[in-house]
Amino acid sequence: MADQLIPIYPTTLLKRHIEGMEATNRRLAQMMGEMERSSENWAVGTATKGGFQTLENLLAGDHPLANDPALVTVKKHIFQAVYDYTGLLVEQECAKPPKRVQFQTWGWGVILRAGNWQGHHVHPNANISGVYYIAAPPATLVDDGEDGKISFYDPRPRANMNALVNQYTRRFVAPVPGDMVVFPSWLEHSVAPFEGAGERICIAFNAKLELSLV
Repeated sequence: MADQLIPIYPTTLLKRHIEGMEATNRRLAQMMGEMERSSENWAVGTATKGGFQTLENLLAGDHPLANDPALVTVKKHIFQAVYDYTGLLVEQECAKPPKRVQFQTWGWGVILRAGNWQGHHVHPNANISGVYYIAAPPATLVDDGEDGKISFYDPRPRANMNALVNQYTRRFVAPVPGDMVVFPSWLEHSVAPFEGAGERICIAFNAKLELSLV
């Protein structure tokens, strides 16, 4: 007997921890606080409920803070993660590898405090999405519960038919500072509210791929 296990239509997350980001995260948190005090809150009309959200130009070369060493550092890690995940996505999803791969990336910062949350959503204008965690309250880092964690939902529309006992329908990922999570933009996700002191600060990002066969 020779079995062959063939995973079809996989949904893969990239979770990467970046060491030595403590000083960078402190500066990024300071920057986010300064932007919250001095600029418009762009959370209105988005999935972010009750928190603060920057404009989607945080990773742009003409952003006023583009040359700040902390932002330069985190952008380098974001671009590398998108590049690495693109290779995985192309291998899983495409029948033939492209001759050339390019991507356009953009991002924004988010601050959530007690009682703030993000509703179920996807990112329809992108192929790859992700989040880098700058700071997190203690309540979001405990093993039990969903408070402050990002939830990813089973994307298979008929997977819950005749569900198995304790079948996974949702996966939680805690917002550990220094962690980055990258996923396909069509994967539905949300963030549950948390209670207690502290701020949940992150940079969310998107990438639109351009694949050429020639």
